[in-house]
Amino acid sequence: MRRAVVLACLVGLSLSAQSPPKIEFDVVSVKLVDPGTGGVGDRFPQRGTWNWTGIRLSGLITYAYGVSQVEIANIPAKFQSRDVAFGITAKMPVDVTHDQFRAMLESMLADRFAFAMHREMREVPVVTIDVAKGGSKLKPASGDCVHLPPSAALPAGQRRCGEVTRSLQIQDGILRWQYSGRSISMADLATFLSDDGPVVDNTGIKGLYDLDVTVEAPTAAPPTTSDEAANNQFEFNHTFNAAFEKQAGLSIDKNKLSKRPISVIVVDHVDLPTPN
Repeated sequence: MRRAVVLACLVGLSLSAQSPPKIEFDVVSVKLVDPGTGGVGDRFPQRGTWNWTGIRLSGLITYAYGVSQVEIANIPAKFQSRDVAFGITAKMPVDVTHDQFRAMLESMLADRFAFAMHREMREVPVVTIDVAKGGSKLKPASGDCVHLPPSAALPAGQRRCGEVTRSLQIQDGILRWQYSGRSISMADLATFLSDDGPVVDNTGIKGLYDLDVTVEAPTAAPPTTSDEAANNQFEFNHTFNAAFEKQAGLSIDKNKLSKRPISVIVVDHVDLPTPN
């Protein structure tokens, strides 16, 4: 009898280890919508609510798995159409963390989109963060920050530890992007800069630092051709790298890509969302 009880306990523990409890939104609405001119939404929930109008499948995957769009493969053609986008409203606890929010998105994709995927190592072009020729100019972490979950409101005048932020000011025809962080690692910076494609930390720098870098560029009329847009981006990338080299001693050359093997999400199956 005792042996049977022990076996039952072991089986129960095994099943529990194999099937961790799912983390889900309290309430979620998913609708197919007309994307119009583009999507509008929040990167992270605000006061227990996440709204997005016109988000595409690739955007949902990037938020759920913390990857850029070049790290996603095999999205079916019908989901790549500009006409296929979704309106989503989700409710959850106000103190949800980044990891919990992503787990909720993963559950929603599995439940509502029948989403299935696997990971593969593939070589893709990446931007690397390197130490500039003059050496690092990073300042050791001052501790002038507060440890709060991303969804929690920051007290006035405070910084959140481990968070990189970017703000923009326009004055006298000059655009000024301010990149700031308190008690951040190089991995934190690489993750923050990976929106448009994977950024890999190649510095070997360990520990936590404070970051303050200002990137300045003159305002310009919107480009009228794709070549003009590409040239503008090339020039901004050069300005961006020069600012980080001078102010932080970091080289982040977005005009110079390297191929590296990284883990890529490969979509195995996905359907249009089930009705609410």
